[in-house]
Amino acid sequence: MRIAALSATLLSGLLLAGCGHSSPSLTGDPVAFTPQAVSGSFSRWGQTWTASNWKNGDPLFGCTFSPRNITLGSGSDQAVYGYLDSSTCSEVKSGRWKTQGSSFGGDLYVPGVAGTTTTVFTYTDNGTLWNEIDAEFVPARGALHPALIFRNGGSRYVFEAWRPATSNAWHHVEVKWQAASIQWYLDGQLSFTMYRNSSLGLGATVVTAPSGSTSMQVPAAAWPTQSQQLIANFWRGSNTADAAGFLGSYGGGTGTAIWNNLF
Repeated sequence: MRIAALSATLLSGLLLAGCGHSSPSLTGDPVAFTPQAVSGSFSRWGQTWTASNWKNGDPLFGCTFSPRNITLGSGSDQAVYGYLDSSTCSEVKSGRWKTQGSSFGGDLYVPGVAGTTTTVFTYTDNGTLWNEIDAEFVPARGALHPALIFRNGGSRYVFEAWRPATSNAWHHVEVKWQAASIQWYLDGQLSFTMYRNSSLGLGATVVTAPSGSTSMQVPAAAWPTQSQQLIANFWRGSNTADAAGFLGSYGGGTGTAIWNNLF
């Protein structure tokens, strides 16, 4: 399988510097990039990464993560390219784990493929405790999805918001994870904040901030305190009702997400 040629729209996106962040330095025609069947570990941005090779059991997911969908830039281009089609998608996992008091993020090129999401996030699941801090770009909604997921042996709780963000474009995202707040910065501007509230009990399993809101309160019981692995992926929904409601309907498109300078 060969990574599809990057469209003219993507090529113009690669040259953008509008948000003040450098895009990958490409040498020659982007069509020359082909899948590398990445296996084992590779080094990027001072970290060690591996390409995933598995099918997520969550019914939201409509594809299998394949190392064949990962291409690494060479020379001065240190970006990682992830391809998606109707059956396969892409994910890379860092050997670095984030802790409370740290930040994570990087530069992402978000392809405008409806029914998909391009992400960078942290994750831990020991079979009982599950926590995620998510920065997910959803083209069908024209939005960044800041989200916190928590489960501790029982129901899964999701605290989320939707903030405007374009697709077919580069974005710089930074998430600052502190003891009392989690802040999502988009292209250098504070976009959304979750505040830890020790007076608030667990209630509804999904809490979505009102449209246009820039903050919300999160129960202390759901607040992440355990270290979490840094992950980035590009995947499509399964077109179930839940998946379509979250990501929009996927109509069979292909695309290439790009991650650079992840930290």
